[in-house]
Formats: sequence, C-alpha cells, structure tokens
Amino acid sequence: MKFAAISLSLLLTLPALAGEGTDAAWESLKSLAGTWEGASGKATVTYTVVSNGNAVMETLKPPAPEPEMITMYHRDGNALMATHYCSIGNQPRMRATDADAKTIKFKFADITNLSRPDGAHISDLTVIIEDADHLTQEWTAVEKGKETKEVFKWTRKK
Repeated sequence: MKFAAISLSLLLTLPALAGEGTDAAWESLKSLAGTWEGASGKATVTYTVVSNGNAVMETLKPPAPEPEMITMYHRDGNALMATHYCSIGNQPRMRATDADAKTIKFKFADITNLSRPDGAHISDLTVIIEDADHLTQEWTAVEKGKETKEVFKWTRKK
C-alpha cells in the first residue's frame, strides 16, 4: 500500500514539474522581446510579445534578397508550441520536449501545406538563451530523409 501511495504521489507530481520547466521556458521566451543581430550584422531577429502576453512572435529578417520568416510561440496546457511560417510556404508545428529557463528543445509535431511527403521542412528547433544578451538557435531541416542543421548566434541590439 505504501508503494502505491508513493507511486500515485509521483504521478501527480510529474505534470507539475513539467509545468515548472515550461513556465520558466515561457518566461525566458518573453524576455527575448527586442531586436537581435546575427554575427555577420546583416541578419536580425525581433521578438514581440503579442496577444495580451499569450504569444511571442519571432520575425527573422535574413540579408536581402531572402524573405523574412515568422515563428509564433505559445502555451498549450503544460507544453510550449512553435509554429514556423517558412518562406518556402509550409508551416511546421513543433512541441517542446525538454524545456527550462536556458534551453528549449522543440521537436516536429505536424505540418501544413507540405508540397510532397518527402518535401523540405523544418523538423526541430533548439533555443539556447546563454544570457540576457546572447542567444543561439539550432534549426534542423529535413528533405528526402536527409537532415541538415544550421546554427545562428544572436546578440541583443542595444
């Protein structure tokens, strides 16, 4: 009976612990509000807290002539979601599988407007908040079963 009570207690505690990590990650995402510059100084990313604090909009502006892209972050119960509005026309949705105040790992959940089953799309995103002024993003794309990773380092624009 004692074991059952401990097991039940653990099961009831796990969702709360997941929420605590998500809460810290969500607050960290909101703290990114402002404009950030890429290492080359030619690309920027801007974070805006929108919808009465219920979403964070990321606007990525690569060097011309590349088009800008938007990623929207929001809560989904005890989880975090990211929807990337890609310049190639599809919209992958990713769910955070591991999150705390410093690192948020988003994994592919589903996608809309994929041109073909093996078409190019973003599958994973890791956001690493190094400190108040330094941010790293690790984007993983998939096409025809082959993964490629790109790492972007950002510094807060003062």
